[in-house]
Amino acid sequence: MKITTARLLLRYLEGEGVEYVFGVPGTSLIPFYDALNQENSIKPILTKHEEGAAFMADGYARVGKKLGVCYGTSGPGATNLVTGVANAYLDNVPVLVITGQVPTSIYGKGTFQDSTKEGIDSVALFDPMTKFSEMIISRYKMPELLREAIRTAFSGKMGPVHLSYPKDIMAEELEEDLLPPSRYRVDASYFDRRLVIDAAEKLVNAKKPAILVGSGAINSDACMEVLELAEMLNIPVATTPKAKGAFPENHPLSLGVLGFSGSPAAEKYLTGDVDVLLVVGSSLNQVTTSSWDPHLKPSECLIHINIDPADIGKNYVADIGLIGDCQAVLNEISFRVLRELQNHDPEKERPLEDVVRFKDEVGIFLDEEKMHSQAVPVKPQTLMREIQEVLDDDTIVFVDTGSHVSWAIHYLQFNQPNFYVPFGLLTMGYATAAAIGGKLAAPEQPVVAIVGDGCFQMNGMEIATAVNYDIPVVWIVQNNSLLGLVHELQKFELGEKTVSTTFKEINCAKIAEGLGANGYRIERPGEIGEILVEAIKSDEPTVIDVKIDPSEVPPIQGFVKGIAELNNRLAYL
Repeated sequence: MKITTARLLLRYLEGEGVEYVFGVPGTSLIPFYDALNQENSIKPILTKHEEGAAFMADGYARVGKKLGVCYGTSGPGATNLVTGVANAYLDNVPVLVITGQVPTSIYGKGTFQDSTKEGIDSVALFDPMTKFSEMIISRYKMPELLREAIRTAFSGKMGPVHLSYPKDIMAEELEEDLLPPSRYRVDASYFDRRLVIDAAEKLVNAKKPAILVGSGAINSDACMEVLELAEMLNIPVATTPKAKGAFPENHPLSLGVLGFSGSPAAEKYLTGDVDVLLVVGSSLNQVTTSSWDPHLKPSECLIHINIDPADIGKNYVADIGLIGDCQAVLNEISFRVLRELQNHDPEKERPLEDVVRFKDEVGIFLDEEKMHSQAVPVKPQTLMREIQEVLDDDTIVFVDTGSHVSWAIHYLQFNQPNFYVPFGLLTMGYATAAAIGGKLAAPEQPVVAIVGDGCFQMNGMEIATAVNYDIPVVWIVQNNSLLGLVHELQKFELGEKTVSTTFKEINCAKIAEGLGANGYRIERPGEIGEILVEAIKSDEPTVIDVKIDPSEVPPIQGFVKGIAELNNRLAYL
């Protein structure tokens, strides 16, 4: 078939299940928009800033488990995308980044908004933060490069890819057959059978095993496999902060989150006398391990499953390293475990009641009494409880970066992997925009974004994007006139003399109303429940602005303690 390269690109995206693309137009993208008019199968979402476009594409990809697509014009459009793309890179999110490029006939001549080596080289710009960054140099190369980019985005550890797309090549025609994804994607369902047998034997014979689940398990749809293995062997399970909900937190075997703002039960159990630890899809980074706590190393065997061999043994020596897709490897381990269980009875060897008793003794929450406080301003702990009482298991929750992520990790409980936070780059303003993309990927599920007033001021204009396209996201703003997390972290070193962490109060509800959304202001405990129910039912963009107690310190003491202990270890060395 004879078709322009831009139309061919859209048909490939349609084959990938893409329904929306996010960005801001520019003159170098006009042939791309012409193709959107002609194909009419993919809807462009005009964002208020290209960073918001990248965040929305990220949210769309995470929730929809498909390719997210964002675009920007040459020059400033490309540079404005950078933070959002870097965020997707560090969180392993498959996003296709398309940037306009000047026509090849005037390449390198210092053209208007030049993104060549003569101006801002967009290919070099995105190279450190993508898995693939190339310029399409010919209409004949375009299909090949596009397929390679998509394949790379989903291969191994997923991540964003970038194509610099010259304006003239967008409009050029070529004869080309459209290939289905099965013809250019690859399967990563491989594993080392001998090592799998060794891992199964270690787990079956362990005296006090534990499982730690990372976001790699979510990316490979392995959550059910984790649950089945844990129940088969009665093994307690913790998750990393980013994988919160990958194992149902209401399950008797759940220890909650390990690491940043995690549960006391997870920390005490996994840093105790565990003899065999199975790590599934985690790099064991600082956030998860409280700055690489040496007590996390099991006494006998660390089994580490990861699709990226570079992550195995990087932070803790792995006794059994299993390279491959988490779902495929776990399925094979479970098969081998069943064969090994003939001489074992996990219910007697590791009674479920022991885990439940341990959690009751140690506890899951800090300052649990504050979850029921009637004090004014609202305690963040109380706010989390009141939110929890409204949300069902299908609700998708995006959480922005700040003290609110600490409160959410510690006090909210998730039974499905519907919790999204930018833990790679910890980018403020992420959830404010990303939730819009998430809602477009899951229109039948409620989507709630928990953000701070600082984050709201960064990307709050994207609420107008939701209004423009009738995208019914609910934003809950924790309003305390602080950059709360950095404020508390500064206090550990500067005392009360913090710098640039406070500002005058803003009314986020009135701002929302000015942008065309519904706005509510809450100042007392007990007010949010009914309003949140109505906001979700209204099917309209809604901002709920909650004045919270600025004096409450988020549960980051363990994280700070871990940093201090790391410094002591480094000083000793």
